[in-house]
Amino acid sequence: MKRIQKLSQEVINKIAAGEVIQRPSNALKELIENSLDAGATTITVTVRDGGLKLLQIQDNGHGIKLEDLDIVCERFTTSKLSTFEDLRKINTFGFRGEALCSISHVSHLSILTKTADSQCAYKAFYSNGKLVPANSMETNCEPKPCAGVVGTLIKAEDLFYSVPSRKKVFKNPQDEHQRIVALMRKYSINNSSIQFILKKQGETTPDVHTPGGQSETQMISSLYGQDLAKELKEIEIQSEKLEFQMKGWFSSLNYQSKKTIFILFINNRLVDSKSLKTSFDQIYSKYLPKGSHPFIFLRLMISPKNIDVNIHPTKSEVKFLYEDQIVDLIQKSLDSHLSVSQQSKTFSTQSIIPDFSNNIPQPTSSQLKKKSNNNNQNNNNSNNNNSNNNNSQIEYDKDKVRTDSKSQTINSFLNPQNNNNNDNNNDIDILDDNKNIDNENDEMNIDKLITTVKTEKQINNSKTFIQARKVKKYKPSELTSIKHLIGTFENDHHVGLKEFFGDVVFVGCLDHCYSLAQCKTKLYLINMETLSRELFYQLTLKGFSDFDQIRFATPLNVLDLLLISLESPVSGWLPTDGPKEKIAQFLSNLIISKSELLLEYFSIEISSDGNLMALPQILENYVPCMDNLPNFLLRLATEVEWEFESDCLEGICREISNFYQLTPTILDKNQIGQSIPNLIGKINNVDDNINLIKRDGKEWVIQHLIFPSFRNLYPPKKLSNDGTVIQITSLEMLYKVFERC
Repeated sequence: MKRIQKLSQEVINKIAAGEVIQRPSNALKELIENSLDAGATTITVTVRDGGLKLLQIQDNGHGIKLEDLDIVCERFTTSKLSTFEDLRKINTFGFRGEALCSISHVSHLSILTKTADSQCAYKAFYSNGKLVPANSMETNCEPKPCAGVVGTLIKAEDLFYSVPSRKKVFKNPQDEHQRIVALMRKYSINNSSIQFILKKQGETTPDVHTPGGQSETQMISSLYGQDLAKELKEIEIQSEKLEFQMKGWFSSLNYQSKKTIFILFINNRLVDSKSLKTSFDQIYSKYLPKGSHPFIFLRLMISPKNIDVNIHPTKSEVKFLYEDQIVDLIQKSLDSHLSVSQQSKTFSTQSIIPDFSNNIPQPTSSQLKKKSNNNNQNNNNSNNNNSNNNNSQIEYDKDKVRTDSKSQTINSFLNPQNNNNNDNNNDIDILDDNKNIDNENDEMNIDKLITTVKTEKQINNSKTFIQARKVKKYKPSELTSIKHLIGTFENDHHVGLKEFFGDVVFVGCLDHCYSLAQCKTKLYLINMETLSRELFYQLTLKGFSDFDQIRFATPLNVLDLLLISLESPVSGWLPTDGPKEKIAQFLSNLIISKSELLLEYFSIEISSDGNLMALPQILENYVPCMDNLPNFLLRLATEVEWEFESDCLEGICREISNFYQLTPTILDKNQIGQSIPNLIGKINNVDDNINLIKRDGKEWVIQHLIFPSFRNLYPPKKLSNDGTVIQITSLEMLYKVFERC
């Protein structure tokens, strides 16, 4: 019989490491919580092979002091508590001092850190909880001074290299990477004020990138989609008797997922609770169809003295006082909200979108009879078999496609005389001729003050003919935020609509907002305002920092334009907001202070004395409606979140697209001072609409500038069911009425 013997400290540490660090996501969870305890506002994670080859985390927290680096990876070393009684009031994530020790036993660990009062950063290497040399050629184990920023960078390489049996379990690194993505999303929601970035080593586009400074709902929208965010219901519960408060976001009955997403934070600690999850599943099963599951994000704040966090090695479970009563209270509150929402359920309307399957005509009874006779005859004569089969393959008139999206007409190379959206029209050609400006009217069309920066070859061309329009090849931006925004719409677009716009043919304008288009044998109604807004948003991102310019012959004062905008009821100005002049001056100073950014990235040129000099040429030969310029500047100053890079750039792109989009208002030269209702009131029927559109050159702009650009559009999925594209009729349906095509 073997005698009982005491295990060595090395064996004990390795066993403990296997309990604490079970997979890469567990290691990352411990490191994220350390960063949060350090007061970090930005956390960047880089992984390779699902964290098995490389797991790196960098934060801008307060760092680790030099004198602590020699023991930071030893077991049971922590700055979070000193006595066991401290556990009763613990408010930090870590407390046992086992995380870094465990990671150092199963990986090659290095730490680079710098404190605010340190003159330089220090880098140290660890193995089995002890300081080790950087490589086999060195003998010095002491931390080495090096360059660095305030904060800490922890790098764990070759995770589980010392535990081969554990490493063999992870056969699919992609599965581990998805676990890390899910973990980052959860912490991003609960810590919405902190910026989280997750990316694979060697890749520039992050898998998770949150700007920080957002609400929980905004974070859920960016991480899980707007379809979920708009169906979220917020619930708050508080009980002084039970000493807890709860804030949660639950999906309504309109949202249905293939699997349950349950996220629980107790005292800001990510944990699991089988009792809570089971109770939620039971409640939703009463309301949701079989196979449908909800989204639940729950944040519980419980008095530290009522909770025991030292339950599980990975700290994934906790026990708390009054657990049954708290679970029952939350369950009843959720059940009450769902029972009320069940009385009014929202159903989304589905617009008819293109069907790209082959249209196979159904044979009539006479055709079936003819086919039967042919088959009988084919049995007697094999030569007639081939002949009859060829004759039976008839293309019916109602199935013929009479349009070709690739065909062109000479009109696309001709510039209409009256084109308010094109930079080659007569108004723009005479902008430098002062004698042609009518000084009798104080209100002047801003279009007359525009010119476009052109090459010498373009200037020498005839005024009547313009060059064939080609999509400009923009230089791809290396900025991570722009790549992320571009990847968002390129990777999550509606495939059917993408194919549809690649094969659609312009038919005509119904009015200022809607156009008709044909795809194969079907006729569609297109919302040009919505589509052009999305088009210019995507073009602005793709052309980031690489635009030509539309220059003003006479610079426009930003302050004056802002005052014009504030005079409009659309601005929402109220007397309680303060004097318009003071507000306009403040907003003008804000825009001028951002002029360097606007010029470098968007070609919006603003002089130091506050004059608008130029706008970006986003689409060749297209000039936006300048009547919206004052409102554009107002929204640029008030609607853009300037503090955070990603939000700032996206906000500017959105406002530019709102300005450049096709607007339903077309102002004639003689109608500059008229209000929109008066102008629209003169439009009595569709024929008047079409005549007005043709006279203003709007139809030419839509047909030959905007519509061809749709082929490069990545339509968002929401456009398939929000009425942007609606099928009106088809040749097959018309044939039933007219019996001819």
